[in-house]
Amino acid sequence: MVYTKQFPFGFKEAYILDEIAALSQHFDAVYFLPYAEFSFKQSELRIPIGGPFHFLPFGANTPNRSFKNKIKAVFKILPLLTKECLFSRQKKEAFFRLKQNFIRLYHYSWIAEQLHAWRNQQDGHITHYHYWMHDGVMIDKMASKNDSDIHISRSHSIDCYHKNWPLPGYAPYEIQKIQYLNAIFSVSQHGLKHLNQTFPQYRYKFHYQPLGIPIIDAPVSHSPKPIILTIAFMGKVKNMPRMIELMDELKSEFQWVHIGSGVQNIHDEIKSLCSEKNITFTSLGYLNKSQIFEYLKNNSVAFFANTSIWEGVPVSLMEAGLHGIPMIVTDIPGNKEVVNDKNGVVIPLDGDLKFQAEKIKGIYANPSVWQAYANEAKLTMIDQYNAEINHLNFFSEIKKLTLK
Repeated sequence: MVYTKQFPFGFKEAYILDEIAALSQHFDAVYFLPYAEFSFKQSELRIPIGGPFHFLPFGANTPNRSFKNKIKAVFKILPLLTKECLFSRQKKEAFFRLKQNFIRLYHYSWIAEQLHAWRNQQDGHITHYHYWMHDGVMIDKMASKNDSDIHISRSHSIDCYHKNWPLPGYAPYEIQKIQYLNAIFSVSQHGLKHLNQTFPQYRYKFHYQPLGIPIIDAPVSHSPKPIILTIAFMGKVKNMPRMIELMDELKSEFQWVHIGSGVQNIHDEIKSLCSEKNITFTSLGYLNKSQIFEYLKNNSVAFFANTSIWEGVPVSLMEAGLHGIPMIVTDIPGNKEVVNDKNGVVIPLDGDLKFQAEKIKGIYANPSVWQAYANEAKLTMIDQYNAEINHLNFFSEIKKLTLK
């Protein structure tokens, strides 16, 4: 059972696609519960339903609860809210969002009620897999725990660091989620260190499990075009103003191509600033994975950039590196687990960029140097982020939990 926000519908959570084959190989059946999806548009369905793959449309079902069931839901929710206000690391935020948290839990309790009924009809053991340590964990918790089931979660970025990262956020029920889950697998070594330091009493539950991408035949270019490519949802955390500052230093020699949708006013502001600063900027909008690979196949780009203020470990870096594209990244932990001084350039989050810009220009100007960076980028992904190896290790660890 894979708990997601939208997947297999919508256009986010694309990274789950890389695990589809592994899920079907390691489990008899795979059910997706897209708890934040309500319309289930067939045009947005990204995997074939049938065979091992199924989805549970509980979010789309209109609640039809008796008064008694409504009261039961309220009494199930109240202890969760009380614990959040008393024991959360963010008690103030928990108190001020009490009403919001209640409304969300009340909706989730309806999904949990359906999930509980569905579970009672199933035979055998179920592994409950939360791709993020998000609200799905609370749905799982409210559905009543079966002692023979295993409950695990990955931990990426905002769900791990939310209180500590440069854009402080609030993720409710953090402690309750950790207590409930059997194991939590951080996608980054830095994330594992953070969890261990923040919640030392639960160290036995925390593990490091890197993501992986399919290793495809993608020859390294010998004549890259002067293009710096970014692939991202244009939101505040992606720190696009820093990318504009970098391009302002490089504009005479490089153009910027962006793939991805995003917040419209941020997108419009970027276009305006690029025009104002004479930066050549092209936005290709949203492209699916196959379209991105087709673009990379037909357009040999010089560098791939990620200027985020915080990341788990970006899959986009892995995919770019696999295509032999040297990387430019901001000096943050998740990026630096992928990029080093042999396969890319690390830039500071703020301050002058002249030194880094000259380094980028120098790499591109010398074909043999650029080639060395490109080859190292590809080798990094093959050695560290091979989906076949990483997924095998991951699901083997999960099966060990099931056998205990």
